[in-house]
Amino acid sequence: MVRSENNQIRGNRRNMAMKSNSMQTEKEEIIRVGRLLHDKGLLVRTWGNISSRIDEKHFLITPSGIRYEDLTPEMIVCVNAEDLSYEGSILPSSEKMVHAVCYQRRKDARFIVHTHQVYASCAGALGLHEISTEYEEDEICIPCAPYALPGTQKLADHVSETLQRYKQARGLIMSNHGTVCIGSNSAEAVQEAVKLEIAANNFLMDRCNTDIRHGVCEGYSSRKTNGQIIYDIEDTPDRVKRIHEEIYTKRPDISHIVHNKSEAVMLMSRRAVHMKPLLDDFAQLIGTEVTVPLNVHGHDGDRLHIRKNVNVVFNLNDGAYCLGKSRDDAEAVAIVLDKGCIAQIAATRYGEAHFLSWMDCMKMNRHYRKKYSKLAEQHE
Repeated sequence: MVRSENNQIRGNRRNMAMKSNSMQTEKEEIIRVGRLLHDKGLLVRTWGNISSRIDEKHFLITPSGIRYEDLTPEMIVCVNAEDLSYEGSILPSSEKMVHAVCYQRRKDARFIVHTHQVYASCAGALGLHEISTEYEEDEICIPCAPYALPGTQKLADHVSETLQRYKQARGLIMSNHGTVCIGSNSAEAVQEAVKLEIAANNFLMDRCNTDIRHGVCEGYSSRKTNGQIIYDIEDTPDRVKRIHEEIYTKRPDISHIVHNKSEAVMLMSRRAVHMKPLLDDFAQLIGTEVTVPLNVHGHDGDRLHIRKNVNVVFNLNDGAYCLGKSRDDAEAVAIVLDKGCIAQIAATRYGEAHFLSWMDCMKMNRHYRKKYSKLAEQHE
């Protein structure tokens, strides 16, 4: 009897050790995939999330508010798929509900990637139920789940219903938000994310005539230290210096400005328009509305629209000045603005879109400023 009990104890210890080793391997794989997608430009900063199923009731997922470059295995969180409880003190991604319903709907799913990738997100802002386009000369259909606020049960329900309706789909777009890509392993999930981005870009080029490169093209940037403005480029023109000075005067809460002159941002800076958010990360980081100055009867439209809690200032035919408390924050605004401008141009050329409501934008902007951004600062 004693020998039998000892054998059982040793067997339990071996099983626990094997399970621990397996979880460690899965955590390392999540980190590897995060960095791979980051290198491919499909994941940026702390946005998006990645998970891996470890058994029928549990999955591992990336934490909230920590950069992919800074992740360690100890930061990956184990979540109960049934009640969403989790182990440890680190908060799991706010989209854990979306991952849980995906594992429920797709029993063969072992790995899930959620991204805010540029072209798929922009295509998902046009108000479509599905996107019909081409990928490697094949006709494909990308389902679009209806919009709901990030991190809510309503969003998870929309994703669940869409997966139920499109039973063969391994990837979908969450409208005005990003993508969810499912695989039986990490390689399949990554390939689905790449596929959706290429296919969505094909759609935008074919249907919206939007062949626009994405990314930040930096002009004249600056920082303010001890009351003094320091310009990144020594021979910054005086007209640009006056813009920086006015912004710092009216926005004493910021200390960095990144001047974005990307293709999409330059196009928008030539149009008189009130930019309302088409994407939820635009509402979170930038604000509920951005105004592009009006060029009236040949005047130079040099009146700047500088507003509290709106972190972008357009200048006529000069791109936009992106504001932040840190250089990192200002760069994040510049990245999101570029994507938001591509979405705006695509919507204009397509002829219709689904704009986010003012109330939803206010909720997201307030949540980002008061909670999420502070969470990210804790891990810097």
